[in-house]
Amino acid sequence: MLVVFNIILFILVLVVILFVITRMVVIVRQGEVKVVESFGKYVRTIDPGLHFLIPILYNVRRKVSLKQTPIQIPPQSVITRDNVIVEIDEAIKYHVTDARAFVYDNEDSVTSMIQDCQSNLRGIIGKMELNEVLNGTEEINLSLYESVKDITAGYGLSIDRINIGEISVSDEIVNSMNKLITASRDKESLITISEGKKQSVILESEAKASEMQIDAEARAKQTKIDAEARAERTKIDADAEAARIAKITEAETARIKAVNQVIAESNLTDEMIAYLGIEAFKHVVENNANTVIMPSNLTEVGNVPIVKELWDKTSQQK
Repeated sequence: MLVVFNIILFILVLVVILFVITRMVVIVRQGEVKVVESFGKYVRTIDPGLHFLIPILYNVRRKVSLKQTPIQIPPQSVITRDNVIVEIDEAIKYHVTDARAFVYDNEDSVTSMIQDCQSNLRGIIGKMELNEVLNGTEEINLSLYESVKDITAGYGLSIDRINIGEISVSDEIVNSMNKLITASRDKESLITISEGKKQSVILESEAKASEMQIDAEARAKQTKIDAEARAERTKIDADAEAARIAKITEAETARIKAVNQVIAESNLTDEMIAYLGIEAFKHVVENNANTVIMPSNLTEVGNVPIVKELWDKTSQQK
């Protein structure tokens, strides 16, 4: 009987020792910490590794993960500045930065973070019109992050990123927006066409004006060239005619000198000279290639010996 009692006692003591040992040894995994209390009071936060705690005096209150944690917030209805109701969902990524504040400063830090995000999102959307909301998700993300990061830091959380997900509006609003977009595009199209026609008319007018100016300048230049050419041709013709007349005059002078010399050397009488003059004048008149030069004063014709003689003979015959 005593032996059985001793065995039972030994087993009880062994169980107590094993229990105490298991309560003394605390293992903290990588990426998490544990909060230690002593009789309900925060003592410290232990980091990853093997730790030993005195049972009864110390106990682990809570294990806290330090890893980045994603969470999807259910869609919420918000009203824009132009009184359109839209449904928006959010995705948040956060991590714990202060385990003590996360455990003790807020009863449910994650729920508080979600509520803060929803509340601030309503305030941000309420200041924007529908078109701004639909086209400004990045701006909304940034504004929401800036508005809640300091609040969540107060209870040990840090928001790494906020993403606005799907934005839903009623079918009626979608149809109205499509009509508005279509009207706006039609208006822009008409404006573009009108501007194109206007520019085309302007360019065409400028082209015609430029063409007319070029034609006028070309005609003026051609007229100048033609006038210079005519002047040069007239000058050349005048010089040629003057040269021809000079040569004819020179030749005639030389011929007269030669004739006078021959007459002087031939000892002809006046009658013979007159006869020869008449015959020469007759030959000159009959030749179409010659020009007969008469005195400007016809009363002087009688002074020409040949003509005088002809006049005398005509008078006698009468």
